[in-house]
Amino acid sequence: MRKLFHRLVDPKDVVPILMKYVDLEPRGAESIGIENACGRVLAEDVYAAWDAPPFDRSEVDGYAVASESVAGAEEDSPVELRVIGYVKIGEVPRVSVGIGEAAEIDTGAMVPRGADSVVMVEHTKRVDGRVLVFRSVASGENVARAGSDIARGELLLRRGTLLGPAEIAALAAAGVGSVKVFRRVRVGILSIGNELRRPGESLSGAQVFDVNSYSITASLMELGCVVKRYGIVRDDEGEIREALLKALRESDIVFTSGGTSAGLGDLTYRVLDSIGPPGVVVHGIKIRPGKPTVIAVTQGKVVVGLPGFPLSALMAFRKVAIPIVARLAGLRNYEVLFPEVEAVLSERIIGSRGRATLAPVALIRRGGRILAYPVRFRSGSVYLLTYADGFIEVPANTGVVERGVGVKVKLFRSWWVPPALVCIGSHDYLLNELLNRVLSGREFKSVPVGSLGGVLAVSAGEADMGGTHLIDEQSGKYNVPVIRRLGLEGKVKLVRGWGREVGLVVRRGNPKRIRGFEDLLREDVVFINRNKGSGTRALIDSELRKLARARGVSFESVKRAVRGYWNEVRTHTAVAVAVSQGRADVGVAVRWAAKLYGLDFIKLGEEVFDLAVNPESFNTNECVKLIIEALKPGGQLDRLLSRFEGYFRLPDTGEIIL
Repeated sequence: MRKLFHRLVDPKDVVPILMKYVDLEPRGAESIGIENACGRVLAEDVYAAWDAPPFDRSEVDGYAVASESVAGAEEDSPVELRVIGYVKIGEVPRVSVGIGEAAEIDTGAMVPRGADSVVMVEHTKRVDGRVLVFRSVASGENVARAGSDIARGELLLRRGTLLGPAEIAALAAAGVGSVKVFRRVRVGILSIGNELRRPGESLSGAQVFDVNSYSITASLMELGCVVKRYGIVRDDEGEIREALLKALRESDIVFTSGGTSAGLGDLTYRVLDSIGPPGVVVHGIKIRPGKPTVIAVTQGKVVVGLPGFPLSALMAFRKVAIPIVARLAGLRNYEVLFPEVEAVLSERIIGSRGRATLAPVALIRRGGRILAYPVRFRSGSVYLLTYADGFIEVPANTGVVERGVGVKVKLFRSWWVPPALVCIGSHDYLLNELLNRVLSGREFKSVPVGSLGGVLAVSAGEADMGGTHLIDEQSGKYNVPVIRRLGLEGKVKLVRGWGREVGLVVRRGNPKRIRGFEDLLREDVVFINRNKGSGTRALIDSELRKLARARGVSFESVKRAVRGYWNEVRTHTAVAVAVSQGRADVGVAVRWAAKLYGLDFIKLGEEVFDLAVNPESFNTNECVKLIIEALKPGGQLDRLLSRFEGYFRLPDTGEIIL
């Protein structure tokens, strides 16, 4: 029997609901030396044991003086002082400085009695036992006063503070050698599903790799938790129950992934409900992705059942699970681990009815502002997390967030580095490798959205460059006519890229005997299409229109006749995978994709893959210049062409063609 999500819970209500059933407090504390305290959470307020600095000390190499002795000193009218001694770092001064006197002093040394400032050595000239001072100093200049940084007895760090390098430094400077910290949260993790296999094993049939136990483990370790993985558990109520009870005995909180939805085979929530009380207290969260999250309380402990899809699991963990773990860890303010960035939305985002939408975005710095570029996603997405920088939370029942609106981006990481180059456009194997080779050591971002989306992003200044292979049906030429028709001439520079063989990919031996596009109209042939806006989709539609004209029928009727026309994927890889797994009989991709997956390739022709470049980036971005330089004969492109079958240099590769 299915269990539907009749009452979805707002994420902010999860902790209050749980606190009705369970004590969400740290499970004890211990004292440790500060050398072992990084990543731990303070269990009590810490007060400074010593002043920092513990004495007045010089911030520069120079001469300790009474400031009134050098009043009026200038380059053309220096003041001459008698040098009475030398104060080394780590020793107590044996001299006292009077008016008209100076003591030579090291950086960090104790300022002697009578001196209230230090003249930098660069502003002096030593002449035997005297020193000429060419610049006056104010009282306290170049001197760090005792207790000016940290005062003995003052509150240094508050209970609930996560200790990092900066906090450890402050503790050491204040003379605090040990601290009381909360015991680390013990977390148990198990993945549920017959389809799961460990990374490193081989896949067969409908199996997939276990992603969530690894990604959630990494996320928990960032919070300082001690994590134990209980492996993969089959979809069997008895096995799930046994694994959960073992994890509950050994953990403070347990996470599962998979089996939380309303499908007939989803058993997690049933087992959790049966081993209460109270059992399941939350089943369904008002977020997208991440709705099918289940939370239970049993044996006085919390079990969080995350969705099986990786992106859903990570989003639910971030929005729902972290606040729970933070309370168990004693973290006072966990949000400091995940800062926000103010940005301007570069494309509209459509919200969801009844649920908040967590929309991943890539961040791009342009001029004095940061742009948030929405990344299209599915709940099972994983790779997008490597190029998305954070997410925007669109409130429930918000219809549309328009382009140009200021938004807050919640970062996936505790830091964000502006990429040196942003490439948005068509997916291409060779381009990705070229970027990797040429820009080694530099941060760059490559977002596959299709040729048309890339050209528009480049023209709007949202990307430095992007790959494009848009064919003009009338002339049969690539890119230049399309860019002109879009009115983007002058807003986009076009650099001639390379050629690549494109064709139909079919299973080895071509069991359906497919020869061309006319075979797509057969009832026994299933096609896998490319996404709208991609150059390959433009090519497919162009060929189908030719077929429609040849048969004297409408383009719409041809589309309806192609089984799978509306089944769209975003990359050449996805086409090849669909064919290799038998989910489709044929698709259109580059030769290299067919080779990677052991498929047969029926060449249709050769297409031109160019680089659309933003004019400002063309003139100012060093990375763009390096990429264009790599296209020249003998450059990095030529070294890569020998590796990628089906790619080739064009006569004008590397030239500016628009």
